[in-house]
Amino acid sequence: MTKELLTINRYLELDDSVHLIEELRYFVKRAKELNPRLEKYQLFDIGFKPRQNFILVKLYFYY
Repeated sequence: MTKELLTINRYLELDDSVHLIEELRYFVKRAKELNPRLEKYQLFDIGFKPRQNFILVKLYFYY
């Protein structure tokens, strides 16, 4: 059985970081709405890369 790891990059404004959990849930929900193939995937990990004016959020999905 073939396993796949899919990464999605999103940007998060630093001012919005207070609501981080809600934003992450929205990102996952929106990604699955835009790409129905993701319904088979589970969120595997989340990465954060701080930049000067925003945070790069990396969502890792596993199938």
